[in-house]
Amino acid sequence: MEWLSQQRYEAEFATETSRLAGVATGLDPSARVPMCPEWTVRDLVTHVGRGHRWATGIIKERLTTPPPRGTDEAPEDPAGWSEWLTTGAGALADAVREVGADCPVWTWQRDRTAGFWLRRMLHDELVHRFDVEFAAGDLGEVAADVAADGVSDMLETAATLSRAEWANDFALAGAGETLRFAATDHPAVWIAERAADGVTWREGDGAAGTSVSAPARELLLLLNRRIEPSHDWVEVTGDRALLDHWLQHTRF
Repeated sequence: MEWLSQQRYEAEFATETSRLAGVATGLDPSARVPMCPEWTVRDLVTHVGRGHRWATGIIKERLTTPPPRGTDEAPEDPAGWSEWLTTGAGALADAVREVGADCPVWTWQRDRTAGFWLRRMLHDELVHRFDVEFAAGDLGEVAADVAADGVSDMLETAATLSRAEWANDFALAGAGETLRFAATDHPAVWIAERAADGVTWREGDGAAGTSVSAPARELLLLLNRRIEPSHDWVEVTGDRALLDHWLQHTRF
């Protein structure tokens, strides 16, 4: 599966920002978010908007090393959240467009381009949109190809964080164990392998010790530990312990 187009990332990013803001502003700002219990609703909004601004700075300044994390805070009054989030998201999309998606900048993955940040922030925001929807009790939809793109992004994150510098934290190295993830509503299949030097993954089918099939949205939610493998729309065959280990050691 290829990346989506730059125009599609921009459109989906704007849509997800509006959706998240719309749901979040209807919740108690001090309420705990069930899927991120260490955060209140306002904490989650701050995290998302702060990420927008941090990534925008990297792109606008064409940084090649990581800057300090941002300290921006969401407005105290939820009435200001929508404007605060959309302003930050718009600035990020504008920055990528101005320098070009292929412009070299610092990232923490193998893709060292400005376009990485638009894609990464879209998928971070998408999962957090689901978080506030879980809190509101009404989970929304997402296009299958966008969810599948998020699965690829999540697998690349796991591969990056399984390498030597993070290995003690995430313990994903293995001895050739394989997991297969297949979307039932989109022609996307992924194979992930736990090798001695960390995780590798590829798109395409193949044999695996554990196979997981679900709609792309549910695969994305499962890999982000927002639903359990026992969910009605998730089918797991093979070595269930291998999937459990993966989920336990991908808490990013």
